[in-house]
Amino acid sequence: MAGLYRYRLGDVVRVAGFHNSTPELQFICRRSLVLSINIDKNTEKDLQMVVQEAAKLLAAEKLEVVDFTSHVDTSTEPGHYVIFWELSSDTTDEVLRSCCDILDLSFIDAGYVGSRKTGAIGALELRVVRRGTFEKILEHHLGLGSALSQYKTPRFVGLSNSKVLQILCRNVTGCYFSAAYAV
Repeated sequence: MAGLYRYRLGDVVRVAGFHNSTPELQFICRRSLVLSINIDKNTEKDLQMVVQEAAKLLAAEKLEVVDFTSHVDTSTEPGHYVIFWELSSDTTDEVLRSCCDILDLSFIDAGYVGSRKTGAIGALELRVVRRGTFEKILEHHLGLGSALSQYKTPRFVGLSNSKVLQILCRNVTGCYFSAAYAV
């Protein structure tokens, strides 16, 4: 079973085909990584698709998302999603506000959309971080003894991962709130 060592317990995979009689697996998401505040349930795959949708606007500006992660902020009432982006270069506030709205509108989970419309979930927040921030997160994980070959950027950072959350928050250069569901 060469290659399966890269999968962890809790990874959700799908058989994408076969090579002879060996299944070819496609990573879908981590079972335990779900963004949820109210009745919403958004997986790592949902987050990936949302970021890809908003990144189309950046591509038109000749920019790209270098890396990203997310966090559920329940320190405010109501709680809201926070998406951290590291970009290839700077852009305007106008472009980032538009990206933030696209991120918010691209979550299609009925629980999320309904909760946003009723105000049970607050406006999505996009936080842009300095270039090199995700490299600092990698260095942190390597310092804990993780092997470089086994490292994957965490797509959800919970309160239990306070050091990574501190690295992200200390490197924020811009903060934008979605107006997509403004009443």
